[in-house]
Amino acid sequence: MAVSRAVLPVDRFLALYNGLLAAIWLALAGRTPGALAICFAHGAAVSLPWLLARARGVSRGTAVLLELYPLIWLGAFWAELDLLRLPLHAHAYDAAITALDGALFGVHLHLVWIHSMPWRWFSELMHFSYVAYYALIFLPPVAVLLAGRRDALRDMTFRLMVTYVGCYLVYLTFPVDAPASTTPLYAGPLSDGFFYRLVHAAHAVGDSLGASFPSSHVAGAVTIALLGRRWFGRWTARLFVLEAVGVTLSTVYTQSHVAVDAVAGLGWALAVQWFVAPALARALGRPVQDPRRTPSSVTPDLVGGTSGGGAA
Repeated sequence: MAVSRAVLPVDRFLALYNGLLAAIWLALAGRTPGALAICFAHGAAVSLPWLLARARGVSRGTAVLLELYPLIWLGAFWAELDLLRLPLHAHAYDAAITALDGALFGVHLHLVWIHSMPWRWFSELMHFSYVAYYALIFLPPVAVLLAGRRDALRDMTFRLMVTYVGCYLVYLTFPVDAPASTTPLYAGPLSDGFFYRLVHAAHAVGDSLGASFPSSHVAGAVTIALLGRRWFGRWTARLFVLEAVGVTLSTVYTQSHVAVDAVAGLGWALAVQWFVAPALARALGRPVQDPRRTPSSVTPDLVGGTSGGGAA
């Protein structure tokens, strides 16, 4: 079946961020290797949604890719933060965030919590919750894709993009490197646990410098929990909430973030879902309607069949 796709609010939002990154790399040209090439790539990406919208009769597989490509960009944007940290900032702001954390909580929870609860079962549960974040973020969009629920997929994609790009903008202007860069972390018998090792291996491979405040782990997990209530059934939504709570707690217990990073991630996710995303959707194009307030609609299925506009 031939499929075409209009330019959506998420495309315009993505184009704006690509334009910003192109400008940043252009400013770094001459003092950062490869800056002009990366600038050109982002500049080309700005026009990509409009070029794709002109295509007609694309295959169903291509149509699916067009729906998911903003989430694919998130991985590239995350890796790029590591490349931009040192060219943009000679120093990070860890001292200010650490001081704020101490003032708010009276103690640095990321330093004392694992020592005060050194139980292997609890440590492994916390580290498992931290790792399960990746499934929490990517499986729900895939699930609504396979169910053919295009309205749900586009809404989730847009709101996730706004959540993460908002975090990335903070990282670009106010980088905080992470607790491991400023303080000695736990080194004890719990460190030979399977999920403990898995978390720290993931940090070694995938961390980006300067991307600690606010916690994008918490922001993304809370966003999915809120989207679960919007687009999934009651028990699935409750499962998402449970994992979001686990991610929020585990970011501190695993010493991946200071507690104020987690609080900031929570606050940003709530602000996005309640205020920022609806306002941006109105500014960038027709907003996706809340399925609880509008009649069900039927649209061509992404993978075959039909998609309903209401929540499951």
